Amino acid sequence: MDLHYAIPYAIVAFGSVLLLVAQFSQRFRRASLWFRSAFLLASLFGIVWSMLGFFLLSHQIGEHTDLPWPRFWALQALKSNVGGIALGIFIALVINPEFWRRSARFTPSV
Repeated sequence: MDLHYAIPYAIVAFGSVLLLVAQFSQRFRRASLWFRSAFLLASLFGIVWSMLGFFLLSHQIGEHTDLPWPRFWALQALKSNVGGIALGIFIALVINPEFWRRSARFTPSV
């Protein structure tokens, strides 16, 4: 298993689990339903993307895979689609004005 590929999967999985746990904090209780559900979906899609990446990485032997080619290409395409969906949800959250209002509300005043 090449660490250059495993480290990003581990970082995304850890960050997604933190986002999943952070939704139960006091800060997210007053957020809108759309905001909370988008964070939930983004964190779940991030975890699935990491799991698919680790699965494909564990079946890699050198430059090749020990999976049958149709199964490998289907899982590779699924991983790309799940990653794109997660990235799209995160972009939608960052563009949302509620995200910026919530972060500005909790800044310490000087």
